[in-house]
Amino acid sequence: MARKKIAPGESGKGGLMAEKFPKASIVVPTYNNRAVLRRALHAMAEQQYPNDYEIIVVNDGSSDGTAEMLRRDFGETRKIRIINFEKNRGVCKARNAGIRIARYPILVNMDHDCVPEKGWLRYLVAGFKDPNVGVISSFGDYGGTSTAFRKELLEKVGGYDERYCYYREDTDVTFSIMELGYKYKRLQELGYFHDHSEIAPKGFLGMLGYIFKRLNYHQNDALLFKKHRKLASEFFDVKLGFIVNPKKDFRAVAGTWIKPGNWVLSSPRGMRLVENKTAFHKAMIVAGGVCYAIVIKFFRLLGSVKFGTLLL
Repeated sequence: MARKKIAPGESGKGGLMAEKFPKASIVVPTYNNRAVLRRALHAMAEQQYPNDYEIIVVNDGSSDGTAEMLRRDFGETRKIRIINFEKNRGVCKARNAGIRIARYPILVNMDHDCVPEKGWLRYLVAGFKDPNVGVISSFGDYGGTSTAFRKELLEKVGGYDERYCYYREDTDVTFSIMELGYKYKRLQELGYFHDHSEIAPKGFLGMLGYIFKRLNYHQNDALLFKKHRKLASEFFDVKLGFIVNPKKDFRAVAGTWIKPGNWVLSSPRGMRLVENKTAFHKAMIVAGGVCYAIVIKFFRLLGSVKFGTLLL
């Protein structure tokens, strides 16, 4: 994903500037992504933000030396607080642990592979000047990394639903807050770099494993549909009451969700798997998109059985 440039925020605290920007807590769940996490945390700790903020890192049972790196490199950093899980418990439980100890009224969800520019936090939080706004995101539709919430609303809806474990959990929280009557605000121009270098699949078998994992996540689509029927129907573009529009699924992996006319086999997180370099590559991308749009319905059927609702 290309870096988006933004102007840096104004430095300094106190006075009228600080009053316009509430104190914020950034929660960063992490699992086996030590090198990128280090760069991300250094960048988060150097934000030009005109009020206090904290960074809560939840190490979700990493086995790659993350705990040692955090203790060595950030143990004395005032802004950073660290939680270490002994075993991997899933991103929802990690985020909820961070929410429980967060001290400030704005809660920001940030992934461990996102390296922000210096003005990122200031521009993200600025939208909360409108008291009717409950959620702001600069990532994608209805949440994901670089998404901020009013903490009191997160607590009111019960935090992250741990049944999701991973995927669609952000959208679920956003929909719950919208159903309380608050607005969701999408921002386009916020600066961070999504660094997939450590988690990108390696080789053909690695790619197949990654694709299977992403497909399996879509069982959670059924849970989102069950909990938020109206909003989820619009979000998925549901036809006939239970079928997700195949065009939407195709676009999700064929790259046209990024920009019309853009062809790249990718994940919805922006990880690029096959670039459109030749006619053969484009044929691979189209075939991959068609296969995905068909196979994903099988995984949604599994989710339908699991969660007691029908979505294909």
